Amino acid sequence: MPRVERIFPPLASVSRGGTRRGIVPISVILMSHRRHPIWKTLIVMAADISAIGAGLGFAYWLRFGSGVIEATKGYDPADYRWILPWTWGVWFLALRFENLYRRRSKVLDFNVLRRIATGSIFAVLMMFAIVFYVRRVTDFSRVLIPIAYLSVVGFLIVERICLDRLFRYLTRRREFGLTRALILGGGRLARRVYKSLEEHPEHGLAPIGLLVDTHAGVDSDRDSPHGESDESRALPILGTVDDLTKIIKAERIDEVILAQPDLDRARIPALLDECERSMASFRIVPDTTELLFSGMTVETLNGIPFLGARETPLKGWNAALKRLIDFVGAAVGLIVLSPGLAIIALLIAVRDGRPIFYHQDRMGIDGHGFRIWKFRTMHPDAESASGPVFAEDLDERCSPLGAVLRKYRLDELPQLVNVVMGDMSVVGPRPERPYFIEKFRDDIPKYMTRHKVRSGITGWAQINGLAGKHGSIAERLEYDLYYIENWSIWLDIKIVALTLYRSYGPAS
Repeated sequence: MPRVERIFPPLASVSRGGTRRGIVPISVILMSHRRHPIWKTLIVMAADISAIGAGLGFAYWLRFGSGVIEATKGYDPADYRWILPWTWGVWFLALRFENLYRRRSKVLDFNVLRRIATGSIFAVLMMFAIVFYVRRVTDFSRVLIPIAYLSVVGFLIVERICLDRLFRYLTRRREFGLTRALILGGGRLARRVYKSLEEHPEHGLAPIGLLVDTHAGVDSDRDSPHGESDESRALPILGTVDDLTKIIKAERIDEVILAQPDLDRARIPALLDECERSMASFRIVPDTTELLFSGMTVETLNGIPFLGARETPLKGWNAALKRLIDFVGAAVGLIVLSPGLAIIALLIAVRDGRPIFYHQDRMGIDGHGFRIWKFRTMHPDAESASGPVFAEDLDERCSPLGAVLRKYRLDELPQLVNVVMGDMSVVGPRPERPYFIEKFRDDIPKYMTRHKVRSGITGWAQINGLAGKHGSIAERLEYDLYYIENWSIWLDIKIVALTLYRSYGPAS
């Protein structure tokens, strides 16, 4: 049985569709459709078309008119005038095929940049094929090809950055183009969805309030062992699920989002009917843990289907490629950063004395232990009184210099040595101490699955704010499992880029 039907049995007769996201799956199952304004998509499309034209024009000028590149005789301008409209159209269609103009898709993020780069490569290849097939170009400038690629991609990125700033201003300051959303549920998942939508209006959804299930109540936090703060509970509760039709009308709700995993499944078709009658879209956010733990793979051997647990793509050639990138990247990093590492070591020796480095035993891939290295940030014997505890943002055990090193994650740099030696990867689940693992392995299902891959200096959970005492162990595990099951080189690059930006960028 497909995963969606197994988790939500009453939905089998309603929908066969569904997508999966990594953190808070805001749009997992679209159950009904509503007319959505396309002004934003049209603006993005028009801006991309303009950027492509500007990039092609700039590339032609740079090659033939600027004098920067030595002019070469024999090129007919008529050839390029013939190619220009074809290139313009093919480039836009290539971006369209990369799904850059989907409903509520982001204007700018790492995946958008990746799709722009890959779509542009496809456009260049298509133009090669067209020119070769038509054979109207007598002599084509090969230097123009990389110039055009870099120029168009550069113009597209700059244009997307400007649009992203514009749309953020319109949504945050003017509340322009926001869809009014009502969330069904009062537990951890519902509050998490509310806060995510509230903090990211660029998604186009404005949370108006919550409707609680009278059977579950507002404190359904059985899946959050550490609970929630009082601040996170103080969200607008507009009534109960039984008041759905009345609240939709009174609050002019455009979209209803069900975020109550323990809601009686038999009630979902009735809720869907209420939303349809009220002309409101209806979507469901299943618990990420439930989705992650329900996945199965199917393998056919001589016509016989075998079911098994989903495995990570990080094996075989992928694992070898990741290891090669880790080794080269860490080795180059150590060489380039060696002067900075020496300065940090000298500062620690002068300000805080010896030892300069701090090491701990951690558990890595396949449960094998290793010794992790860091610059020392705490006073010597800091854990003699407290014992093993999770790190905090404002740790009294840290020296003033150590607090600075922790803030900018400079204390983690010696772990590049662990990467070179093969104990760790640059990206992966953060390694934990055996002391804590013995506590978690029996109490938290699937916890040991995170040791199927090498531990990392940074990871998917860490860039999403789940480190130290932030978030529960179960929440952190959700992110680690998502990374393991969805690994790709692009995901690693995204995590490294976000780590650098959040550690050293303007918001750090």
